[in-house]
Amino acid sequence: MRSSISAEIDGELSEFESILLRGHLDRCEDCRMFKLDAKRFATALRGAQLERLSRPVAVPSRRRSVVSLRLPAAAAVAVVMIVFGGVFASLHSGAVIHASPPPEAAFNSLDLRAMQLQKAQRTNNQLRLRRAQTQASQIPRHPGPQN
Repeated sequence: MRSSISAEIDGELSEFESILLRGHLDRCEDCRMFKLDAKRFATALRGAQLERLSRPVAVPSRRRSVVSLRLPAAAAVAVVMIVFGGVFASLHSGAVIHASPPPEAAFNSLDLRAMQLQKAQRTNNQLRLRRAQTQASQIPRHPGPQN
């Protein structure tokens, strides 16, 4: 609540937060006293004359150090993602590399040709089935953009 009181004094509290704060202040004597003290202190500070410093104050910028750490961190994350992505892809690709294929797995060119022909026939059958379903649905098909 004390941070809300400070935000209200600075005019940074939303209407909803202000209503919540007022409800709390109605019940809490300590927070009401804190608000009065904080308001008096803020008024005194705002009304006081500015003092000249005897020497300039240099505050180091934290932003530079944060930005300088962001680039190496992002590069490290990218490297880790690439490494794990490669490992994941190689583990789940389904491809297994053998030094020499087992003799029962060897196909001659005729078997390979027959398998390719069967796959082409299955694909053609699927396309014919889709064409028949589209024509049977009686939905007009208009290729290209309509003006």
